[in-house]
Amino acid sequence: MTRNKWILMIVVSFFIGWGTSRWIPAPLEGMAVTFSNTGQIQMQSIQLEFGNADSQSNLLALRIEPGQTRTLLLNHQPGLGFNVRIQYADGSTQEFCALRGDDRTHPTIALGKS
Repeated sequence: MTRNKWILMIVVSFFIGWGTSRWIPAPLEGMAVTFSNTGQIQMQSIQLEFGNADSQSNLLALRIEPGQTRTLLLNHQPGLGFNVRIQYADGSTQEFCALRGDDRTHPTIALGKS
């Protein structure tokens, strides 16, 4: 083969590899947790606290209407669990530890007050 054909083949191979890699999603680091408001009262806020031996993080989601869902991305290892605090529009709160021992990376948590 001539030099030009080799160069053309390398360039075409590069673009095929680059284009193919764009279709393959990157592996998820952590978790994508979906919160679903199955109740009749708006969730004013959902506060998450999670960490490990090296770091501690807080995440705050605001205003989830009844029937809506919200997906939050956590840089947190599945199975370790995390603390959840929900503030409802009527002033009440709900607190719990979620997903401890659960290794799913895309769980859904259904919550709500009627």
